Amino acid sequence: MKLKSILLLLLFFSIVSLQAQQIISGTVVDETGQPLPGVNVLVKGTTTGAVADFDGNYSIAASEGAVLEFRYLGFIAQSVQVGKSTTIDVVLQEDVSLLDEVVVIGYGTSTKKDLVSSVASIKSDVLENQPVARVDQALQGRATGVEVTSNNGTPGTGATIRIRGNSSINGNNDPLYVVDGFIAGTGFNLNTINVNDIESVEILKDATALSIYGTRGASGVILITTKNGKGMAPGKPVIAINHYQSIQETANRINILGGRDFIDYKNESYQFVPGPDGFGFTDTTLPLVLDPENTTTTDWLDLVEQPGSISNTDLSITGNSENANYFISGNYYNQKGLLRGSGLERVNFRTNVDVKVSDRLRTGIRTNLTHYKIENNKVDYGNIVSSVLPIRPVYLEDGSFSFENPISAGLERNPEADIQHRVDHDLVTQIITNAYAEYELAKNLSFKSTFGAQLNYVKQNNYLPGILPERVNGGFGRINTNFSKSLLNENTLNYDVDLGNHSLKILGGFTWQKDNNESTFAEADNFPNDVVSFNNLALGDSETALVGSGYGQRTLTSFLGRVNYGYKSKYLLTLVGRYDGSSVFETGNKYAFFPSVGAAWNVDEEEFMMDSNLINRFKIRGSYGIVGEQGVAAYNSIATYANTTTVFNGSQVNGVLVGQVPSSGLTWETTKQMDIGLELGFLNNRISFEADYYKKTTDDLLLSVALSGQVGANSTTQLQNLGSVENRGFEFGLNTINVQNDNFTWESNLSISSNKSEILELDNQEYISLQSTGNQGGNSARLIVGEALPTFVGAKYLGTYKTADEIIADGRQGRSFIGGPRYEDVNGDTNINDEDFQVLGSPIPDFYGGFRNTFTYKNLSLDVFFHGSYGAEIWNVRTQTAYYGRGEQNVDPIVLQRWIAGVNETSDIPRAGPSNSLFNVNSDLNIEDGSYLRLKTMTLNYNIPMEAKGLGNVFSAMNVYVTGTNLFLWSDFTLGDPEVNAFTAGSGLGSVSQGFASGQYPYAKSITLGVKLEF
Repeated sequence: MKLKSILLLLLFFSIVSLQAQQIISGTVVDETGQPLPGVNVLVKGTTTGAVADFDGNYSIAASEGAVLEFRYLGFIAQSVQVGKSTTIDVVLQEDVSLLDEVVVIGYGTSTKKDLVSSVASIKSDVLENQPVARVDQALQGRATGVEVTSNNGTPGTGATIRIRGNSSINGNNDPLYVVDGFIAGTGFNLNTINVNDIESVEILKDATALSIYGTRGASGVILITTKNGKGMAPGKPVIAINHYQSIQETANRINILGGRDFIDYKNESYQFVPGPDGFGFTDTTLPLVLDPENTTTTDWLDLVEQPGSISNTDLSITGNSENANYFISGNYYNQKGLLRGSGLERVNFRTNVDVKVSDRLRTGIRTNLTHYKIENNKVDYGNIVSSVLPIRPVYLEDGSFSFENPISAGLERNPEADIQHRVDHDLVTQIITNAYAEYELAKNLSFKSTFGAQLNYVKQNNYLPGILPERVNGGFGRINTNFSKSLLNENTLNYDVDLGNHSLKILGGFTWQKDNNESTFAEADNFPNDVVSFNNLALGDSETALVGSGYGQRTLTSFLGRVNYGYKSKYLLTLVGRYDGSSVFETGNKYAFFPSVGAAWNVDEEEFMMDSNLINRFKIRGSYGIVGEQGVAAYNSIATYANTTTVFNGSQVNGVLVGQVPSSGLTWETTKQMDIGLELGFLNNRISFEADYYKKTTDDLLLSVALSGQVGANSTTQLQNLGSVENRGFEFGLNTINVQNDNFTWESNLSISSNKSEILELDNQEYISLQSTGNQGGNSARLIVGEALPTFVGAKYLGTYKTADEIIADGRQGRSFIGGPRYEDVNGDTNINDEDFQVLGSPIPDFYGGFRNTFTYKNLSLDVFFHGSYGAEIWNVRTQTAYYGRGEQNVDPIVLQRWIAGVNETSDIPRAGPSNSLFNVNSDLNIEDGSYLRLKTMTLNYNIPMEAKGLGNVFSAMNVYVTGTNLFLWSDFTLGDPEVNAFTAGSGLGSVSQGFASGQYPYAKSITLGVKLEF
């Protein structure tokens, strides 16, 4: 009886539903009255759809009150509510924003068609559903000419971005960031911007786009534009919630020798050179070899690693009325790192408001407030890989931490003790705000003034307790604080007129920006106990306590201008110039002018192209100009003084000496850049293609020149404008709509870029070494005239000596042995040293890029993105230490393939041997291919129909998504992930020193589940 009642009830509702529906029909045409075949007609919030026929006619079943959506490629989507009438005719308008994309440029916007510059634009749909804390982590492979390299997997750590290569050596190669019109600088902290607040990211690459930023444009400019309510229909605000949870694990884990393999290798080394030349096995360590079954084996990496996680919640309110629009958002982000004790917790608030005060006056403000805490990594991951022995226990028998190397008996860090007891975290607060007022002075003429500020406060707390081996005399505490302030005022006049066949846009302006930086530190050691940690430094030893402070200020004033002229939308001309004055240079060199010119020809506007059904876009463009780079710290061009102590009449006295010799004559680094571009669109932009060739030469490079000791200064170097470098390359972008029908769409995006750099001049120096630390590759990275920036050098490795005759033939008897390494002796003096070094490669890839495919079936979509790099070399520091680290260091598992007498005598991996210069040679034995292909992200998204279970009564939109990140990696690299970045170079040239791998904080493989709600 109950079953019959249910069936009758279902039948009743079905009949009611059918009775409520009606057949709606009509015709869809364009603004000229031409029918539009193939228009998609959908009942909003359902899977019901239809397609207009060849004459633009359609019919579809829909209930009264339902909303029909009409969509067609190249036209603005239109929504119509079903009323009493069963006939609905629709006129669709061409969507200029789709056919001619609007992009943000410096101090304005431009349509893609009117643009003569090379600008990459990345919209919010590309950034969505990516579980990242920073936008730079989401840009990799998305834009041509932009190489993005992750530094490591530490929570909150950003990526290194190079736009068309390295343009400086001592200067800054990072791009300039401009956030909602505020010039935030090259060192802008991207942790403070919520990725889901971003509407678009534009990357300026060529001279006409960059010279409007003058001295700060040489390394490229990234414009970040956040969301507002302008595009919304007036009325009820939209409340949106986006929440996701991620689980993470280590991707591409590094392999380390187990205890037994380690002992075998080390014992073989000691037997080769026994006695005082090596550590040798002691009475304590010998049983480890004699009784391998009881050898302690500790997997230190497994000990310090943990499953990671991310929890993220976004809440936003967006609205629009006749005279105002707004976007208000809040974000909470919490990440637990892959290494125990590391993580990031962040809170972010944003308010964007625009108000139309009158017909002539508009005002607005953008304000972003962020506070976050980073728990820095307590353990040295690279040190665990290279030095923490697998035969060492975590705890001793009495329960205390083990700090002694079981072979060398030296004291070393214990990763578990570090995690439990070290204190190391950063507290960061930032507010950035930019307000504007724009007034229409006359027809086509407006004046705009902006006032902005960026305030940053950073506090770093550190404490090393007395239990740690390096603190034998008690704990050590340190507090660092840094407060920076940037004030910006910009005033611009805009004249925009369209005179029939002629269009003219003129921009002129004056800007002023002042940056201040204040820093303090205090430290103390020998704490009597560890109870208060860094919170009361006065408990430390007052005699050894230190305090210090610093202050810096710089000011930039500028005049800028731009003229855009167009004739019949066919022929375009752009003239740009900026006149900068900087306080960091001495009188006579403070000011410089940076001009550029660009032109474009829209061939598709010519009469002979009008009848083409194949090509709908055809543009040729070119540009040439000059941009600059300050590259100089405040006060670097003047003399400074430093405190010193000396002995006078048998007593120590305080004194003053020259701290820095003035760098007289310092001026800007200048980059001259040429760009030629081609843009093509086929079949109503179902296939679009863009290619660029560029060449840029940077002169007056700032190089550090050694000073004579007779100068008597505290600093031993002086900056001078001496060098020159060239970058040239190709960029290729292809977008296609492969399939598009009623239910299914498949789109593809491909980007490929190649940059070749060459050092042209180094002040008559043959080369400059970038690395000075032996265990970081020695002097294996150099700047060499005629070579790439930078370049690896070393001896050519020829394999192992297989016979004594080979040793004799090389003149190496008594200095080498069978199974030992063999190198090419370039000068034939039988010695292997720097004179035998050759160019071995470069960490700069031959090309890199990304490939995205988006598949959409009704309400379900799949987004798959690959990123790859080809041709880069990586210096594997651990393989180098594997051959000469004898007692206290780990070795690379590659030694399992080593030459062993009577066992593996054909191997070209050197035998276990002594710790001497024979094994510690920079050579291509340490170089690996850094090429890789990575499945970067894969997202499955489902838009839930709103009629499901009455959801439309509560929500206006709902979708759920699953995203996988770093799912697969194809690479031959052996030390974890091939995406590695720079060590800090001993010469201070860390800006261009890269490609060294010794074991970095691991990258995460993650699965993310998220939901988005709108109501």
